[in-house]
Amino acid sequence: MEPGWIEIDLQAITHNLKEIKRIIGKEIKTMPVVKADAYGHGLVPVSQTLVQAGADFLAVSYVEEGIKLRSAGLNVPIVVLLGVLKSEIEAIFSYKLTPVVYRLEVAQALSKAAQRYKEILPVFVKIDTGMGRLGVFYKEAANFLKALSLLPGLKIEGVTSHLALAETDKEFTQIQIQRFKTVLKSAQTLGLELKFNHIANSAASLEYKDSYFQAVRPGLSVYGIYPLPSLKKEVALQPVMSFKTRVIYLKWLPARAGVSYGHTFITPRPTKVAVIPIGYDQGLFRQLSNKGEVLIKGKRAPIIGTICMHLTMIDVTSIDGIDIGEEVVILGRQGEEEITADEIAQKAGTISYDVLCRFGRSNPRVYLRDT
Repeated sequence: MEPGWIEIDLQAITHNLKEIKRIIGKEIKTMPVVKADAYGHGLVPVSQTLVQAGADFLAVSYVEEGIKLRSAGLNVPIVVLLGVLKSEIEAIFSYKLTPVVYRLEVAQALSKAAQRYKEILPVFVKIDTGMGRLGVFYKEAANFLKALSLLPGLKIEGVTSHLALAETDKEFTQIQIQRFKTVLKSAQTLGLELKFNHIANSAASLEYKDSYFQAVRPGLSVYGIYPLPSLKKEVALQPVMSFKTRVIYLKWLPARAGVSYGHTFITPRPTKVAVIPIGYDQGLFRQLSNKGEVLIKGKRAPIIGTICMHLTMIDVTSIDGIDIGEEVVILGRQGEEEITADEIAQKAGTISYDVLCRFGRSNPRVYLRDT
């Protein structure tokens, strides 16, 4: 039995990147983020599609992700956002990856390796402008850049930072952008020519023009999710992922019958129940018990009872003509109705990133290229 499957619309990936390019303009480079298996959409197929659509860079979290992309024949610059361990330095050179650096001892080790290979290694420098996570604190950036610039074999392509509140706090976002600009002025004073500086995530790419610099790093928007609801008026994104399954059982329950573990739902009337072979093992959030909905025959149907490991019950009393094998949409569109990742996230008490990664990681994928 195939419990469920994920459909990935690669044409939507192409469309979304083109929309982002339309907003930022022709002069700004794009560095789509494909970490976490492209947010659960599939690292290699999505990356291939993005490169064909004109992506200038690809951004990953780990060296292993970069190796997979190189092994698949992708030749664009691949930036390793989380940096590298000393044990991974050989792979950086073997697979022509571009590391982000924020520790001087790692930079020194990269410099030694570059001299040994007789190569010039491009690197980006991570600056902490207010995220409080990875990166050289912005007030210490000038000293770090100066020390780095003295290391032979390394070429600083640019500096990068990460916005902490781009979706919620314009004032602090502007503070981070200003700090970033101050770091760039320090670099200029040091005589450094930095070609590709980037701080803009999806929200900033679509909302803050002064965050563009020479490149942007869209993530969520590439996959058709709006980082801010207000942006729906500015850019037409298309959802990329759908999650589908089929009805495996139908039955009538009388009024006042308990449904699933704990009887958290009691039927208020004679109720027609559809059972689907999807549960929390397939990534369906248990928090959606008695809260979530699915689409059947283009209509919404509520989830009733506690979601099980491999089974979920749906109330289809008001929907006629359902048979065993009927398609059920958990995420995506059916007819005029649509269930979005944002809707699921809100009901489950999480974020859309979590929804995409969880569904994509847990289920087989079908790639749609000519929809």
